[in-house]
Amino acid sequence: MTPQANTSHPHLAHRLPLAAACLALLVAGCPDSGGKTGGGANLPDVTSTDVTRHCGPGPWTESDKPISLFVDITDDVGIDFQRVVGPLGTYFLPEINGSGGAMFDYDGDGDLDIYLVNSGRSPKAVGDFPDTVRIENRMYRQEADGRFVDATAGSGLGDTGYGISCAIGDVDNDGDLDVIVTNYGPDRLYLNNGQGRFQDVSEKAGITSSGWANSAAFCDYDRDGRLDLFITQYGSEAFDAHKRACDYGGGHVGYCSPLEFQPSHDVLFHNQGPGPDGIVRFRDVTSAAGIDAERAEGTGFCVVPADLNRDGWTDFYVANDMYPNRLWINKKDGTFEDLGLQTGSAYNFLGRGEASMGLAIGDVDSDGDPDLLSTHFTDETNTLYINDRGQFRDATEQWQLGLPSRRHTGWGVALIDLDHDGFLDIPLVNGLALPCQWRNSDADRQGDVVDLNTLTEAGQATVDDPAAFWAEYVDRNQIYFNTGKHSFVERTSQGGDFCRKPNSGRGLIYGDIDNDGDLDLLVTTTGGRARLYRNDVPKSGHWLRVTLQLQTSLRDAYGAELTIVAGTHRYHRILNPASSFLASHDPRAHVGLAEDHYDRIEVRWPDGALQTEHFPGGTVDRPVTLVQGRGQPATTDSK
Repeated sequence: MTPQANTSHPHLAHRLPLAAACLALLVAGCPDSGGKTGGGANLPDVTSTDVTRHCGPGPWTESDKPISLFVDITDDVGIDFQRVVGPLGTYFLPEINGSGGAMFDYDGDGDLDIYLVNSGRSPKAVGDFPDTVRIENRMYRQEADGRFVDATAGSGLGDTGYGISCAIGDVDNDGDLDVIVTNYGPDRLYLNNGQGRFQDVSEKAGITSSGWANSAAFCDYDRDGRLDLFITQYGSEAFDAHKRACDYGGGHVGYCSPLEFQPSHDVLFHNQGPGPDGIVRFRDVTSAAGIDAERAEGTGFCVVPADLNRDGWTDFYVANDMYPNRLWINKKDGTFEDLGLQTGSAYNFLGRGEASMGLAIGDVDSDGDPDLLSTHFTDETNTLYINDRGQFRDATEQWQLGLPSRRHTGWGVALIDLDHDGFLDIPLVNGLALPCQWRNSDADRQGDVVDLNTLTEAGQATVDDPAAFWAEYVDRNQIYFNTGKHSFVERTSQGGDFCRKPNSGRGLIYGDIDNDGDLDLLVTTTGGRARLYRNDVPKSGHWLRVTLQLQTSLRDAYGAELTIVAGTHRYHRILNPASSFLASHDPRAHVGLAEDHYDRIEVRWPDGALQTEHFPGGTVDRPVTLVQGRGQPATTDSK
């Protein structure tokens, strides 16, 4: 996302007046300056009235505690991926939006592998890449010793389109994981043959989407046992129609606002099952489902599928950049209705749309409802929507998440338990879309459109030093811990390698990469290396890693909800790897819990049976596999 050019559209990121900031503080009360819950109390150079003066990473102060919560193991394990984009200088907007990746077990050997999406040459770019540059997507296979080897050539996953993101799921119910790659251009579906080799079946399967795609998610929205596909669309401009950059004054030319581009509607595919040749078929049901209504156009960045109103049917929540967020409620007949406005999830508590990029989903207040966290542009806050039976309220200030996020531009984010205390924490990836010094030099200026041909003819459509170019877009990643008392506390200064060095971060992918029971983090950047961080957070409790499988196909039960019952505590999780930003996570459900024993696991399967199935309790700190139909139906006494 970038600030708006000088058009008739209002620029949401610049419309937060002083009165609104004061109102936010009035509603929230003053942050606690001491104790664990004072997440926003000790932030240097940030106040509620700073609109453009302070942004970006700020000064780094190492914690005086001998703790490094995350350790960069990228080089140690052999991950050498670097996103290739450009050559820079024509300010093609997808360059600054980044690309993502996935963690999944592509070869069925029991450990997580890593897939990273590359982008390549931008349209109308000037010059060539060096001969040694690799522009294809990369598949890294994890070996028994924890190191990764480049298995791209043998996997068939080296797509060379203008890559944006991917989603992982078993679309043909054969027990292994398949891959959809979203591109600026034709999206590609790859079927897994079960031996770590993938076949491009996009045309045969009916994957007809060929626009400006971003995130994708698999889920079974109609409860027929097959995974359907939702793909967000950012705009309707053709790939080769790129023709503009934006002038921000002082000789600064950069990326234009999304409001300079024609918005689009998202795409929904229904899984029809196998065709005569055995290859799965998808049908575009966007219009039939009501997703393409004109009022629903936007700039879709991320989508999360979940039963958000607790009626047993999967809904979709979409983060839009500078347009209202959409909550597509499943009407149980193959159609959806956007109830974002009616449910309080379209805008923040001031009634304003924001530049939404990333999304996290999880039960932060431990009440059994999935809550939502959306990341935003500098001057806006990241926004926490607390779910109360399908109605949402902006609880950002109450949970101490407002002030610490205002100087940053947030992208990938997660709600996961990093320290095994039973409460969901927040790792957050930040990266600028507009250099801070441009804002400081002319705080009220908005970019004026520059014709790309004029820029090229003047010899100004090239960048001599890409590393220096991207250095202007760096920001600092953050970590927040859930206190269990309806607030978060920031511990970025203890975050170690994940937070210490600023980056232009975009995607955040999580998974138990070393199978030791905690969640590790993978970060992608706009024009640099992807980085893998090992979780060394001190643990206060225990863990379970739960695999949920459907009875007939034994595929991962995307959309299933599980509750770990341990004494008086109930720990809720949803199984679906789609969230964050351009990411697909470890498809195994991770649960931290305070107890050393649990009483039972309750599962509500995604086939619509509202009655839960119970599985017996046991010891902790181990993986657990649960198969539908092998537990016991819930009884009144056990609820």
